Amino acid sequence: MLTRRLQKQIIADLLFPPDGHEDGHLSPDDFDAPWGEIYAAIRDVSSEERRSALEVALNGRRDADTIRGAVLSMRPGDRPCYQSLHDLSPTLRPIEWLWSDWIPRGMITLLGAVPGAGKSYLALDLVWRVLEGDRFPDDTPVPMQDARVIYVDAELVPQLINERTQAWDMDTKRLFLMVPKVGEMVDFSQLEWRERLIDMAYELRPELVIVDSLSSISSKGENNIEDVREILGFLNALAVDYNCALMLIHHLRKRGAMALTDELCIDDFRGSSHIIAMSRSVLGLSVIQTGTEPDRNGPRKLEIIKTNLARYPEPIGIEFLPLEPTGVLLRYGDAPQEYREPTKAERCADWLLQFLTEAKEPVKPKEIIEQADEAGFSRTLVYSARRSLRSQVSDTAGRRDPTNCWVLGKRDGEDGE
Repeated sequence: MLTRRLQKQIIADLLFPPDGHEDGHLSPDDFDAPWGEIYAAIRDVSSEERRSALEVALNGRRDADTIRGAVLSMRPGDRPCYQSLHDLSPTLRPIEWLWSDWIPRGMITLLGAVPGAGKSYLALDLVWRVLEGDRFPDDTPVPMQDARVIYVDAELVPQLINERTQAWDMDTKRLFLMVPKVGEMVDFSQLEWRERLIDMAYELRPELVIVDSLSSISSKGENNIEDVREILGFLNALAVDYNCALMLIHHLRKRGAMALTDELCIDDFRGSSHIIAMSRSVLGLSVIQTGTEPDRNGPRKLEIIKTNLARYPEPIGIEFLPLEPTGVLLRYGDAPQEYREPTKAERCADWLLQFLTEAKEPVKPKEIIEQADEAGFSRTLVYSARRSLRSQVSDTAGRRDPTNCWVLGKRDGEDGE
Protein backbone atom coordinates (compact mmCIF):
# COMPACT_ATOMS: atom_id res chain seq x y z
CA MET A 1 0.00 0.00 0.00
CA LEU A 2 1.51 3.31 -1.14
CA THR A 3 0.26 6.85 -0.60
CA ARG A 4 -0.19 9.14 -3.61
CA ARG A 5 2.76 11.26 -2.45
CA LEU A 6 4.97 8.19 -2.13
CA GLN A 7 3.97 6.91 -5.59
CA LYS A 8 5.09 10.17 -7.20
CA GLN A 9 8.24 10.22 -5.06
CA ILE A 10 9.24 6.72 -6.20
CA ILE A 11 8.84 7.71 -9.86
CA ALA A 12 10.88 10.88 -9.28
CA ASP A 13 13.62 8.82 -7.63
CA LEU A 14 13.72 6.50 -10.63
CA LEU A 15 14.08 9.44 -13.01
CA PHE A 16 16.75 11.11 -10.88
CA PRO A 17 18.12 8.26 -8.69
CA PRO A 18 19.66 9.56 -5.44
CA ASP A 19 22.82 7.63 -4.57
CA GLY A 20 21.79 4.59 -6.58
CA HIS A 21 18.44 4.33 -4.82
CA GLU A 22 16.07 1.93 -6.61
CA ASP A 23 12.49 0.77 -5.96
CA GLY A 24 12.41 -1.77 -8.77
CA HIS A 25 11.00 -4.49 -6.50
CA LEU A 26 7.56 -2.90 -6.60
CA SER A 27 4.76 -3.97 -8.92
CA PRO A 28 2.69 -1.57 -11.06
CA ASP A 29 -0.31 -2.97 -9.18
CA ASP A 30 1.02 -1.21 -6.07
CA PHE A 31 0.24 2.14 -7.76
CA ASP A 32 -2.94 3.98 -8.65
CA ALA A 33 -3.63 5.22 -12.20
CA PRO A 34 -1.82 6.82 -13.95
CA TRP A 35 1.23 6.27 -11.77
CA GLY A 36 1.20 2.48 -12.24
CA GLU A 37 1.40 2.81 -16.03
CA ILE A 38 4.22 5.34 -15.77
CA TYR A 39 6.13 3.20 -13.28
CA ALA A 40 5.81 0.15 -15.59
CA ALA A 41 7.12 2.20 -18.55
CA ILE A 42 10.28 3.45 -16.85
CA ARG A 43 11.37 0.83 -14.28
CA ASP A 44 12.83 -1.76 -16.71
CA VAL A 45 14.93 0.61 -18.80
CA SER A 46 18.28 2.14 -18.00
CA SER A 47 18.44 5.34 -16.02
CA GLU A 48 19.57 7.22 -19.16
CA GLU A 49 16.44 6.08 -21.04
CA ARG A 50 13.87 6.77 -18.33
CA ARG A 51 13.12 10.40 -19.21
CA SER A 52 12.47 9.39 -22.82
CA ALA A 53 10.31 6.50 -21.61
CA LEU A 54 8.32 8.94 -19.49
CA GLU A 55 7.63 11.15 -22.51
CA VAL A 56 6.54 8.13 -24.55
CA ALA A 57 4.18 7.05 -21.75
CA LEU A 58 2.72 10.56 -21.59
CA ASN A 59 2.31 10.94 -25.34
CA GLY A 60 -1.29 11.66 -26.21
CA ARG A 61 -2.46 12.23 -22.64
CA ARG A 62 -4.41 15.42 -22.09
CA ASP A 63 -3.09 15.64 -18.52
CA ALA A 64 0.55 15.09 -19.55
CA ASP A 65 1.67 18.53 -18.31
CA THR A 66 -0.06 18.03 -14.95
CA ILE A 67 1.54 14.61 -14.47
CA ARG A 68 4.96 15.82 -15.59
CA GLY A 69 4.76 18.80 -13.25
CA ALA A 70 3.66 16.61 -10.33
CA VAL A 71 6.64 14.28 -10.82
CA LEU A 72 9.20 17.03 -11.36
CA SER A 73 7.97 18.94 -8.28
CA MET A 74 9.11 16.07 -6.08
CA ARG A 75 12.68 16.54 -4.92
CA PRO A 76 14.56 13.30 -5.65
CA GLY A 77 15.41 11.45 -2.47
CA ASP A 78 13.42 13.90 -0.36
CA ARG A 79 11.59 11.26 1.65
CA PRO A 80 10.49 11.93 5.23
CA CYS A 81 13.01 11.34 7.98
CA TYR A 82 11.39 9.37 10.79
CA GLN A 83 12.78 9.50 14.31
CA SER A 84 13.07 6.43 16.48
CA LEU A 85 12.20 6.53 20.17
CA HIS A 86 15.95 6.48 20.80
CA ASP A 87 16.22 9.73 18.84
CA LEU A 88 13.22 11.30 20.58
CA SER A 89 13.99 10.20 24.13
CA PRO A 90 16.39 13.07 25.05
CA THR A 91 13.75 15.63 24.01
CA LEU A 92 10.86 14.14 26.03
CA ARG A 93 9.99 15.62 29.40
CA PRO A 94 9.73 13.01 32.18
CA ILE A 95 6.39 12.51 33.92
CA GLU A 96 6.14 14.96 36.80
CA TRP A 97 3.59 15.11 39.59
CA LEU A 98 1.83 17.75 41.62
CA TRP A 99 0.44 14.98 43.86
CA SER A 100 2.33 11.74 43.30
CA ASP A 101 0.25 8.96 41.64
CA TRP A 102 -2.87 11.18 41.72
CA ILE A 103 -2.44 14.51 39.88
CA PRO A 104 0.21 14.78 37.13
CA ARG A 105 1.67 17.94 35.66
CA GLY A 106 1.26 18.70 31.98
CA MET A 107 -1.84 16.53 31.65
CA ILE A 108 -5.57 16.58 32.38
CA THR A 109 -6.85 15.15 35.66
CA LEU A 110 -10.60 14.53 35.71
CA LEU A 111 -12.54 14.65 39.00
CA GLY A 112 -16.05 13.21 38.85
CA ALA A 113 -18.88 12.70 41.31
CA VAL A 114 -22.64 13.01 41.58
CA PRO A 115 -24.11 16.38 42.67
CA GLY A 116 -23.77 16.86 46.40
CA ALA A 117 -20.79 14.55 46.86
CA GLY A 118 -18.42 17.47 47.45
CA LYS A 119 -16.36 17.87 44.27
CA SER A 120 -15.83 21.61 44.73
CA TYR A 121 -15.06 21.20 48.44
CA LEU A 122 -12.41 18.63 47.59
CA ALA A 123 -10.95 20.82 44.83
CA LEU A 124 -10.72 23.81 47.18
CA ASP A 125 -9.16 21.69 49.89
CA LEU A 126 -6.45 20.64 47.41
CA VAL A 127 -6.02 24.33 46.50
CA TRP A 128 -5.54 25.16 50.18
CA ARG A 129 -2.89 22.45 50.56
CA VAL A 130 -0.98 23.67 47.50
CA LEU A 131 -1.10 27.31 48.65
CA GLU A 132 -0.13 26.53 52.23
CA GLY A 133 2.60 24.07 51.27
CA ASP A 134 0.84 21.53 53.50
CA ARG A 135 0.67 17.79 52.97
CA PHE A 136 -1.65 16.03 50.52
CA PRO A 137 -4.46 13.78 51.81
CA ASP A 138 -2.22 10.67 51.76
CA ASP A 139 0.35 12.57 53.88
CA THR A 140 2.85 13.07 51.06
CA PRO A 141 4.46 16.53 51.12
CA VAL A 142 3.48 19.34 48.79
CA PRO A 143 6.63 19.76 46.65
CA MET A 144 6.58 23.56 46.15
CA GLN A 145 6.45 26.87 48.01
CA ASP A 146 4.72 30.17 47.15
CA ALA A 147 2.58 28.44 44.55
CA ARG A 148 -0.16 30.15 42.58
CA VAL A 149 -3.49 28.60 41.62
CA ILE A 150 -6.01 29.60 38.94
CA TYR A 151 -9.64 28.65 39.58
CA VAL A 152 -11.90 28.89 36.51
CA ASP A 153 -15.31 29.50 38.09
CA ALA A 154 -17.48 28.67 35.09
CA GLU A 155 -20.42 27.86 37.39
CA LEU A 156 -20.56 31.54 38.46
CA VAL A 157 -20.55 31.22 42.25
CA PRO A 158 -17.50 33.26 43.38
CA GLN A 159 -19.27 34.23 46.62
CA LEU A 160 -19.55 30.55 47.54
CA ILE A 161 -15.83 30.03 46.90
CA ASN A 162 -15.11 33.13 48.98
CA GLU A 163 -17.20 31.91 51.94
CA ARG A 164 -15.50 28.52 51.93
CA THR A 165 -12.00 29.96 51.79
CA GLN A 166 -12.85 32.36 54.63
CA ALA A 167 -14.22 29.51 56.75
CA TRP A 168 -10.86 27.75 56.32
CA ASP A 169 -8.91 30.96 56.97
CA MET A 170 -7.17 30.43 53.63
CA ASP A 171 -4.58 32.92 52.39
CA THR A 172 -6.16 33.82 49.05
CA LYS A 173 -3.50 36.27 47.82
CA ARG A 174 -2.17 33.56 45.47
CA LEU A 175 -5.58 32.18 44.45
CA PHE A 176 -6.79 33.80 41.23
CA LEU A 177 -10.34 33.41 39.97
CA MET A 178 -11.32 33.52 36.33
CA VAL A 179 -14.86 34.84 36.63
CA PRO A 180 -17.00 36.08 33.72
CA LYS A 181 -18.48 39.55 33.80
CA VAL A 182 -22.21 39.99 34.33
CA GLY A 183 -24.04 38.58 31.32
CA GLU A 184 -21.06 36.53 30.14
CA MET A 185 -20.51 32.78 30.17
CA VAL A 186 -17.14 31.05 30.01
CA ASP A 187 -16.85 29.42 26.57
CA PHE A 188 -13.55 27.79 25.67
CA SER A 189 -14.93 26.89 22.25
CA GLN A 190 -14.29 30.59 21.50
CA LEU A 191 -10.77 31.90 20.85
CA GLU A 192 -11.34 34.96 23.05
CA TRP A 193 -11.88 32.83 26.17
CA ARG A 194 -8.93 30.60 25.46
CA GLU A 195 -6.70 33.62 25.12
CA ARG A 196 -7.94 34.98 28.46
CA LEU A 197 -6.84 31.80 30.23
CA ILE A 198 -3.55 31.66 28.32
CA ASP A 199 -2.81 35.26 29.35
CA MET A 200 -3.49 34.39 33.01
CA ALA A 201 -1.28 31.30 32.85
CA TYR A 202 1.53 33.25 31.16
CA GLU A 203 1.53 35.99 33.80
CA LEU A 204 0.87 33.83 36.88
CA ARG A 205 2.73 30.58 36.08
CA PRO A 206 0.34 28.52 38.22
CA GLU A 207 1.16 25.16 39.76
CA LEU A 208 -2.49 24.14 39.54
CA VAL A 209 -5.46 25.14 37.36
CA ILE A 210 -8.96 24.08 38.45
CA VAL A 211 -11.72 24.17 35.82
CA ASP A 212 -15.18 23.97 37.41
CA SER A 213 -16.81 22.41 35.47
CA LEU A 214 -16.68 20.76 32.02
CA SER A 215 -20.41 21.18 31.42
CA SER A 216 -20.08 24.96 31.92
CA ILE A 217 -17.10 25.82 29.71
CA SER A 218 -18.51 25.24 26.23
CA SER A 219 -21.59 26.36 24.34
CA LYS A 220 -21.26 23.25 22.16
CA GLY A 221 -21.93 20.68 24.88
CA GLU A 222 -19.98 17.60 25.86
CA ASN A 223 -21.29 14.87 23.56
CA ASN A 224 -19.87 15.65 20.12
CA ILE A 225 -16.41 14.13 19.87
CA GLU A 226 -15.04 16.91 17.64
CA ASP A 227 -16.17 19.66 20.03
CA VAL A 228 -14.85 17.76 23.06
CA ARG A 229 -11.53 17.07 21.34
CA GLU A 230 -11.13 20.78 20.57
CA ILE A 231 -11.75 21.91 24.17
CA LEU A 232 -9.72 19.18 25.83
CA GLY A 233 -6.94 19.63 23.30
CA PHE A 234 -6.72 23.28 24.34
CA LEU A 235 -6.69 22.45 28.06
CA ASN A 236 -4.10 19.73 27.57
CA ALA A 237 -1.87 22.08 25.55
CA LEU A 238 -2.15 24.70 28.31
CA ALA A 239 -1.06 22.15 30.91
CA VAL A 240 1.87 21.07 28.71
CA ASP A 241 3.03 24.60 27.84
CA TYR A 242 3.08 25.76 31.47
CA ASN A 243 3.91 22.37 33.02
CA CYS A 244 1.09 22.78 35.49
CA ALA A 245 -1.46 20.38 36.89
CA LEU A 246 -4.95 20.84 35.44
CA MET A 247 -7.97 19.42 37.25
CA LEU A 248 -11.22 19.37 35.31
CA ILE A 249 -14.34 18.85 37.42
CA HIS A 250 -17.05 16.81 35.74
CA HIS A 251 -20.54 15.50 36.44
CA LEU A 252 -21.92 12.00 36.07
CA ARG A 253 -24.82 10.61 34.09
CA LYS A 254 -28.26 10.75 35.73
CA ARG A 255 -29.02 7.62 37.70
CA GLY A 256 -31.57 6.38 40.22
CA ALA A 257 -32.47 7.78 43.61
CA MET A 258 -29.66 5.82 45.29
CA ALA A 259 -27.04 7.25 42.88
CA LEU A 260 -25.38 9.40 45.55
CA THR A 261 -24.04 6.34 47.33
CA ASP A 262 -23.34 4.17 44.28
CA GLU A 263 -19.70 3.43 43.54
CA LEU A 264 -18.26 4.94 40.39
CA CYS A 265 -16.88 3.50 37.18
CA ILE A 266 -15.73 4.99 33.88
CA ASP A 267 -19.12 4.40 32.25
CA ASP A 268 -20.77 6.75 34.78
CA PHE A 269 -19.04 9.83 33.40
CA ARG A 270 -21.29 12.02 31.29
CA GLY A 271 -20.68 12.99 27.67
CA SER A 272 -18.35 11.71 24.98
CA SER A 273 -16.04 8.80 25.79
CA HIS A 274 -13.24 11.03 24.50
CA ILE A 275 -13.39 12.88 27.84
CA ILE A 276 -12.09 9.79 29.62
CA ALA A 277 -9.66 9.00 26.81
CA MET A 278 -8.03 12.45 27.02
CA SER A 279 -7.75 12.40 30.82
CA ARG A 280 -4.61 10.69 32.05
CA SER A 281 -5.80 10.46 35.65
CA VAL A 282 -9.49 10.06 36.51
CA LEU A 283 -10.53 10.58 40.15
CA GLY A 284 -13.87 9.50 41.53
CA LEU A 285 -15.52 10.79 44.70
CA SER A 286 -18.28 8.62 46.19
CA VAL A 287 -20.51 8.84 49.26
CA ILE A 288 -20.25 5.42 50.91
CA GLN A 289 -23.21 3.88 52.74
CA THR A 290 -21.81 2.40 55.95
CA GLY A 291 -25.11 1.69 57.74
CA THR A 292 -28.52 0.29 56.98
CA GLU A 293 -29.76 3.69 55.75
CA PRO A 294 -28.10 6.04 53.20
CA ASP A 295 -26.59 9.20 54.73
CA ARG A 296 -25.88 12.21 52.51
CA ASN A 297 -23.46 13.45 55.18
CA GLY A 298 -21.76 10.08 55.42
CA PRO A 299 -18.10 9.33 54.68
CA ARG A 300 -16.68 9.71 51.20
CA LYS A 301 -14.19 7.65 49.27
CA LEU A 302 -11.66 9.22 46.89
CA GLU A 303 -10.13 6.78 44.41
CA ILE A 304 -8.43 6.55 41.06
CA ILE A 305 -10.91 5.25 38.48
CA LYS A 306 -8.38 5.29 35.62
CA THR A 307 -4.68 6.05 35.28
CA ASN A 308 -2.17 5.71 32.45
CA LEU A 309 0.77 6.78 34.56
CA ALA A 310 1.32 4.78 37.73
CA ARG A 311 0.03 2.05 39.97
CA TYR A 312 -3.44 2.53 41.43
CA PRO A 313 -2.98 4.05 44.91
CA GLU A 314 -5.10 2.92 47.83
CA PRO A 315 -8.43 4.78 48.09
CA ILE A 316 -8.67 7.52 50.70
CA GLY A 317 -11.55 8.12 53.10
CA ILE A 318 -12.92 11.63 53.65
CA GLU A 319 -15.17 12.85 56.46
CA PHE A 320 -17.00 16.17 56.08
CA LEU A 321 -16.99 17.56 59.62
CA PRO A 322 -19.15 20.56 60.58
CA LEU A 323 -17.41 23.86 61.25
CA GLU A 324 -18.72 26.60 63.52
CA PRO A 325 -20.49 28.84 62.74
CA THR A 326 -20.79 27.48 59.19
CA GLY A 327 -19.07 25.31 56.64
CA VAL A 328 -17.32 21.95 56.71
CA LEU A 329 -13.80 20.67 57.31
CA LEU A 330 -12.38 17.72 55.37
CA ARG A 331 -10.64 15.02 57.40
CA TYR A 332 -8.81 12.21 55.61
CA GLY A 333 -8.20 8.64 56.68
CA ASP A 334 -8.77 5.05 55.67
CA ALA A 335 -11.40 4.43 53.01
CA PRO A 336 -14.78 3.51 54.57
CA GLN A 337 -16.15 -0.01 54.15
CA GLU A 338 -19.40 -0.14 52.29
CA TYR A 339 -22.37 -1.59 54.14
CA ARG A 340 -23.72 -4.87 52.86
CA GLU A 341 -26.81 -6.73 53.92
CA PRO A 342 -25.82 -9.58 56.30
CA THR A 343 -26.42 -13.14 55.13
CA LYS A 344 -28.92 -15.39 56.88
CA ALA A 345 -26.02 -17.31 58.45
CA GLU A 346 -24.60 -14.06 59.83
CA ARG A 347 -28.00 -13.04 61.18
CA CYS A 348 -28.33 -16.45 62.81
CA ALA A 349 -24.92 -16.03 64.50
CA ASP A 350 -25.96 -12.59 65.77
CA TRP A 351 -29.23 -14.07 67.05
CA LEU A 352 -27.37 -16.85 68.86
CA LEU A 353 -25.04 -14.45 70.61
CA GLN A 354 -27.96 -12.24 71.62
CA PHE A 355 -29.96 -15.24 72.86
CA LEU A 356 -27.13 -16.54 75.08
CA THR A 357 -26.40 -13.04 76.33
CA GLU A 358 -30.00 -12.57 77.45
CA ALA A 359 -30.15 -16.09 78.93
CA LYS A 360 -27.26 -15.29 81.33
CA GLU A 361 -26.73 -19.01 81.93
CA PRO A 362 -25.89 -22.16 79.95
CA VAL A 363 -28.67 -23.43 77.67
CA LYS A 364 -29.13 -26.92 76.21
CA PRO A 365 -28.74 -27.08 72.41
CA LYS A 366 -32.21 -28.61 72.05
CA GLU A 367 -33.81 -25.57 73.70
CA ILE A 368 -31.75 -23.20 71.55
CA ILE A 369 -32.87 -25.00 68.39
CA GLU A 370 -36.52 -24.76 69.44
CA GLN A 371 -36.17 -20.99 69.99
CA ALA A 372 -34.22 -20.61 66.75
CA ASP A 373 -37.00 -22.32 64.81
CA GLU A 374 -39.47 -19.73 66.06
CA ALA A 375 -37.03 -17.02 64.93
CA GLY A 376 -36.85 -18.56 61.45
CA PHE A 377 -33.49 -20.35 61.69
CA SER A 378 -33.11 -24.07 60.98
CA ARG A 379 -31.18 -26.62 63.09
CA THR A 380 -28.49 -26.81 60.38
CA LEU A 381 -28.12 -23.04 60.33
CA VAL A 382 -27.79 -22.90 64.13
CA TYR A 383 -24.97 -25.45 64.19
CA SER A 384 -23.26 -23.67 61.29
CA ALA A 385 -23.50 -20.39 63.21
CA ARG A 386 -22.16 -22.11 66.34
CA ARG A 387 -19.07 -23.27 64.42
CA SER A 388 -18.51 -19.83 62.88
CA LEU A 389 -18.48 -18.23 66.33
CA ARG A 390 -15.62 -20.52 67.44
CA SER A 391 -14.51 -19.59 70.98
CA GLN A 392 -17.32 -17.07 71.51
CA VAL A 393 -19.59 -20.00 72.38
CA SER A 394 -18.40 -23.04 74.38
CA ASP A 395 -19.70 -26.43 75.55
CA THR A 396 -20.07 -27.05 79.30
CA ALA A 397 -19.42 -30.77 78.82
CA GLY A 398 -18.63 -33.24 76.07
CA ARG A 399 -20.72 -32.70 72.98
CA ARG A 400 -22.38 -36.11 73.38
CA ASP A 401 -22.91 -35.63 77.11
CA PRO A 402 -26.68 -35.30 77.81
CA THR A 403 -25.91 -32.54 80.35
CA ASN A 404 -23.98 -30.46 77.81
CA CYS A 405 -25.06 -26.85 77.37
CA TRP A 406 -23.89 -23.91 75.32
CA VAL A 407 -22.52 -20.88 77.08
CA LEU A 408 -20.91 -17.61 76.06
CA GLY A 409 -17.13 -17.42 76.23
CA LYS A 410 -14.24 -19.89 76.21
CA ARG A 411 -13.85 -22.59 78.87
CA ASP A 412 -10.65 -22.90 80.84
CA GLY A 413 -8.04 -24.79 78.79
CA GLU A 414 -10.03 -24.49 75.52
CA ASP A 415 -7.94 -23.30 72.55
CA GLY A 416 -10.86 -22.00 70.54
CA GLU A 417 -10.31 -24.33 67.58
